[in-house]
Amino acid sequence: MLRGLFLALLAANLLFLAWSQGWMAPAFPGPRANQGEPQRLANQLRPEWVQVLPPAAAASRVAAARRGAPLCLEAGPLPAAALDAAVASLAGAGLADGSWARRDEGPDAQWLRVASADAALQARLQALPAETLAGGFRLCRGP
Repeated sequence: MLRGLFLALLAANLLFLAWSQGWMAPAFPGPRANQGEPQRLANQLRPEWVQVLPPAAAASRVAAARRGAPLCLEAGPLPAAALDAAVASLAGAGLADGSWARRDEGPDAQWLRVASADAALQARLQALPAETLAGGFRLCRGP
């Protein structure tokens, strides 16, 4: 009696181990069948917003954000054909011509930069349509 129960539990544990490790994948996919790297990369939201900063730069940006200090924000790279629509969306948000700058890094690499955006301006910039601004405004990546 106990031997039969022991063998049944052992068989159930071995089946569970085989299923959870994905060894029975074609017929019975494991619990993490859709969690491979291609699926994780496809599920990322705005990965272009992630920046790796040196510790000193990261600490100064965190301190500035906590103080509510103005931040430098930029949108791009924009192709030259999409630049007019992006400038029109900035004008629609109420930004004057002198409050932002355009940086040209080639015909398909135009950048729009707001050097000093306070909290209210940051909220207006984040509300702009991301499609016309190459994903929207994010922290400046350099000087």
